[in-house]
Amino acid sequence: MSDVKLKAKTCSFPAHKVILSARSPVFKAMFSSDMRESTCDIVHIDLNDQTVRRMLRFMYTADVDDLGWSSASELYAAADKYEVLTLKEKCSSYLKANLRPSNACSALVLADLHQDAGLKRLVQDFILKHSLEVMNSDEWKHMMETDLKLAAETMYLKFKE
Repeated sequence: MSDVKLKAKTCSFPAHKVILSARSPVFKAMFSSDMRESTCDIVHIDLNDQTVRRMLRFMYTADVDDLGWSSASELYAAADKYEVLTLKEKCSSYLKANLRPSNACSALVLADLHQDAGLKRLVQDFILKHSLEVMNSDEWKHMMETDLKLAAETMYLKFKE
């Protein structure tokens, strides 16, 4: 009884435009405008299969289970992209609760990339609190090579106090 298929990397997932539209303003705009998706029964989504499966499960049941750091990060990015705000908040809560020195840099990059000021500030505070462990890690060194501005901004907060 589905009326659309979401095509991920390798799988297609049957869905209902009315459910997707009710949960996501992005899907609502796709299906109610002059965009190609409004008349097409396949929507190509540039996400991995498991992330699409988890996002659809949430959109239909408001439930998300078996999150790990990687899946929560990917689902957070998908929720932000499709503006599924309650899912984004659940993933953000998971990331905050499971923040460790070993994943703080990836959390900071994720928060910055998705312009989540609240998550970004929380992660920066965490990094400052655990500065010796984080700033002596390979992850921090990598972030200084790939996102020097973000690393400098975080270090500036340490000396601003």
